[in-house]
Amino acid sequence: MRIIIDCRMYGLENAGIGRYIINLVDQIEKLDKKNDYYLLFRRKYYSELTFSNPKFHKILADYPHYSLKEQIFLPIQLFKLKPDLVHFPHFNVTLFYFGKFVVTIHDLIKHSSRGIETTTHNSWLYWFKYLGYKIVFSQAVKRADTIFVPSQQVKKELVANYHLFDNKILVTYEGVDNNFKKEERSGILEKYEIRKPFIIYTGSVYPHKNIDRLIQSIKLIEKPLDLVISCSRNIFWDRLNEKIKTNKVENRVRLLGFVPDQELRLLYTQARAFVFPTLSEGFGLPGLEAMASGCPVICSNLPVLKEIYGNAAVYFDPYDINNMTKSISDFCFGEKENKEKMKRLGLDQVKKYSWKKMAKETIHEYFI
Repeated sequence: MRIIIDCRMYGLENAGIGRYIINLVDQIEKLDKKNDYYLLFRRKYYSELTFSNPKFHKILADYPHYSLKEQIFLPIQLFKLKPDLVHFPHFNVTLFYFGKFVVTIHDLIKHSSRGIETTTHNSWLYWFKYLGYKIVFSQAVKRADTIFVPSQQVKKELVANYHLFDNKILVTYEGVDNNFKKEERSGILEKYEIRKPFIIYTGSVYPHKNIDRLIQSIKLIEKPLDLVISCSRNIFWDRLNEKIKTNKVENRVRLLGFVPDQELRLLYTQARAFVFPTLSEGFGLPGLEAMASGCPVICSNLPVLKEIYGNAAVYFDPYDINNMTKSISDFCFGEKENKEKMKRLGLDQVKKYSWKKMAKETIHEYFI
């Protein structure tokens, strides 16, 4: 069988989607030695990556995602390759490919989190691109043979929004990288000039991540507790910096840039807790990574997070700053036994999730 995987968003610079593709490709290379895989890469990873599996073939497809080139030239390339199946690991399926394909939908966040505050574009361009998003997304889920999703919650949202048949959507839970299970080293706090005690958040700082309320919450906590934020430097970073200054918490909030996984794991081991105040999520991988590092999780009481984290997290109402503040303060300055209990529960919860299992379920669906 001739299978194409669109890997143009491969790499940690593409956040959760990039991590998903990295692990999907890594596991399939180990698991399937019989079928031919053609992996489409942008120029950077096309040049850098090598594969030991002789059935894995790199193809240069240097078209930016969400672009006009993607919609025009990618289907031509796919037609020439004559695949039996294409796996698009994100909603950006080209409208002009009419062969058999499967798609991974990670979340429906853009359906609810929209508006000028969520973008770096001016008004008319944002709404034009948002219209394009809605068209491409709708066509992707309606035309796909199978839709992979990371949680039951995303499945429910897809069924409700697009009236899809339940059996068309397959939940394949994601996993946790081994980087978050390595031995502890010292010196990480000195490197990033972090003082104890602290809580940590890592991920994007888009509006739906609700970091504004977290900053207000840290201001309300009277006992000494710092907030460390690891995120990419972009316009949302700049906006967050302004919020920190407006709330006059510069001395309590440490804003880091991108932190490599190995170092992030070390920060988790030193933190009182990982705090995840998000208003919308598809899976919640950062919380599992924190748990794998022995860091307790305090998070929003979203249905999807309760599905993924179970009883291994402390939950709060993400819209209620006072409730958020109390939950953080009570846990961080509460009984040591409770912290140890949550660490144990977190380590047990992580064992339920495996990239290998996810890849096996994905491969099985390829051949149905």
